[in-house]
Amino acid sequence: MVMKELFSKQLPGIPREIQEKINTPNCITLTPFHDKDAILCDPQLQTQAGFRRFPDGSFLVSMYCPMPGITPEMVKWWFWWHAQADERYQVWFPGEHYGISFDQKNKDYFSQPSVPAFQPNTHYPTERIGGVRMPLRIDFVTPEQFGFSKKHMAENQIPLIVCGHVGALKGLIWHTEMAHIFKQTEEGLFLCSRFWIGQTLRNPLLRKAILTEETARGMAAHCCVEYRNLAEILPVLYNRFA
Repeated sequence: MVMKELFSKQLPGIPREIQEKINTPNCITLTPFHDKDAILCDPQLQTQAGFRRFPDGSFLVSMYCPMPGITPEMVKWWFWWHAQADERYQVWFPGEHYGISFDQKNKDYFSQPSVPAFQPNTHYPTERIGGVRMPLRIDFVTPEQFGFSKKHMAENQIPLIVCGHVGALKGLIWHTEMAHIFKQTEEGLFLCSRFWIGQTLRNPLLRKAILTEETARGMAAHCCVEYRNLAEILPVLYNRFA
């Protein structure tokens, strides 16, 4: 009954101030992937939304989402729990999330009776972004493996970063670096997301096809809605299933 009700609830809309920024390219600060620790330390960077093209043709997509009442434990549980069944992934963004599986090398990790300590793992989600159906591979890694400073995380009240390398065709093509930075606040968590689209894409034909404003704009809009919906449904799911 819980899942049925969550599937039928209305999805949150994109706030007007964010929609205006999504519609206006170049309204965010270009933070190179190698300088990503700056996002941990600069509050102004943490509240940016939109997209912008790097000189090399790749894109940076930025988004933020207040998540009152959400705890780091809930987020850790979610990224372990939802990869185990299509329905769990679909309820995150009904109509845009189609299905998911995990790599069989991680079977023991996902077969535990409760959420274990994090270990690097691989998800195979299929979702629609900007009107395009995308079968993806996401290799989730620790923040340190991704290149974030543990010291800067501690100094800036960031208990958790969900980050990974994103590709297609089971990893034959790698195209995006992704980081969801969760900052602790008095109300709960504040999410700051970044996608470096094209960071790892080398093929010139694929770069021309993928690295477009439509792709970047679609990613920004998708991220905005899915995490605002997660902020609404996660307490219910966690209390019922965790």
